[in-house]
Amino acid sequence: MKVKAAAEGGKSRSDFLFEIGCEEIPAGMILKASRELKALLQKHFLANGLLDEKFAETSIETFGAPRHLVAIARGVRMRQEDVTREITGPPKSVAYDQVGEPTRAAMSFAEKQGIPVSKLNIVNTPKGEYLCAKQLVIGRPAVQILGEALPQVIQEISWPRSMYWTGAHGPRFIRPIRWIVALLDGKVIPFSFAGVQAGSHTYGHRFLGKSQIKVASFVDYEKKLRANGVIVRPEERREKIARELAAHAKRSGSHAHEERAHQGPTMPARTQDEIREDDSYRNGKN
Repeated sequence: MKVKAAAEGGKSRSDFLFEIGCEEIPAGMILKASRELKALLQKHFLANGLLDEKFAETSIETFGAPRHLVAIARGVRMRQEDVTREITGPPKSVAYDQVGEPTRAAMSFAEKQGIPVSKLNIVNTPKGEYLCAKQLVIGRPAVQILGEALPQVIQEISWPRSMYWTGAHGPRFIRPIRWIVALLDGKVIPFSFAGVQAGSHTYGHRFLGKSQIKVASFVDYEKKLRANGVIVRPEERREKIARELAAHAKRSGSHAHEERAHQGPTMPARTQDEIREDDSYRNGKN
C-alpha cells in the first residue's frame, strides 16, 4: 500500500493546551509523570499525523505542579492530511483472461475495495504487472482524534501506586481527577474521563486562588494561574524559591545551604502559593 499526502486547505495548524487537574500529587512523582505525559502525547500525535516527526520533540512541552499536570503543543494540524492509498491486488496475468476479460479474481478484488472493475489500474512492480485500486481517504479532524486519544493518555500514565474513586472497576489515577482542560485553537476538545468532562476552566491555588478560571490559550492560562497563586513552570518556581531563601538568609544573617538532591522531585513541586505561606510563617504572621 502506498500513501500520498494531499494538499491541506484552510487553517492548517494551531496550538493545543491540556491540563489534568487533581488532588495533590506526591512531590517525588511529578517530574516523572510530566515526562511520561510528553512521551505519550508525542506517540499519539505522531501516530495520527498531527505533528511532523522532526518537530515533535520541540513542539510539545509539559509541566507539573501538585494539582496540575500540563502540556502544550504548538503547530498541531487541525486535521489529518488526506491520503491516496494504492492497494495492490492480484497479478494482471491472473486478473484477466486471454481475451482481456476480467476473471473472478479481478471482480473479487474490485468488490472488496468497493469500486467497479473499470476503476482498477495496472501498476508495474518488481514482481511484474499487478492490479491496483486507488482510494482517497479523507483526514479526520484533530478534535475528533484527540477526543479519543486523550482519555488513553491519562490512563497510560504510570504510577508506583494509583487509586480509584468512581468504583472498583473505574479508571485509576494517582489522585482523584477534579477537572480537565483540553483546548485546540482555543476550542474545547470534548471527552470525559472518570466522570469529569473536559472544558476550558482551570483552578488556582486551593486557598489563595480562585476556582473555575476560564482560559483560552496557554499564554492566557499561565497569566491567570500566576495571578491566582500558581507558577506552572518548574524552573521559575525553583528560581523564586532560591531568591527568597537568599533574601531571608541575608535579612536574618544566616546561610542557606543548597540541597541539589532536592531540586528534582521537591523543588519543582513547589508553587507560588506555598512560597507565600512560607514567607508568612517566617515573618511570624501565622
